[in-house]
Amino acid sequence: MKLDLTGLRIEVTDAIRSFTEKKIKKLDKFFGEDTICHVTFTDKSKGKQRVDMRIEYKSRTYLAEENTDDLYSGIDSLVEKIEGQLRRDKAAAEKQRRTGIPEMAQEVTEEE
Repeated sequence: MKLDLTGLRIEVTDAIRSFTEKKIKKLDKFFGEDTICHVTFTDKSKGKQRVDMRIEYKSRTYLAEENTDDLYSGIDSLVEKIEGQLRRDKAAAEKQRRTGIPEMAQEVTEEE
């Protein structure tokens, strides 16, 4: 997975970059090599920061955002949120595979 880091009113240091790369590696098993992960760090007033993550993969977009005092805990939280979205998508796909075509769709095709 390719990583795109952007800082708005904040400098993305080498420490932040390496920590983000390390945490994003956990998601490599779910995505292909050509997938791009966009992470945006924004400095807000009074010591608050905002971290946004966007991953686009196979016509699906995974989004997560976190407002935090500590960028490192915000990155951890974002990775957990994305993993949760992936688990939900996987469970829904498995359920659809097990149950087959929904009943309403079967009725429409039989009438035609």
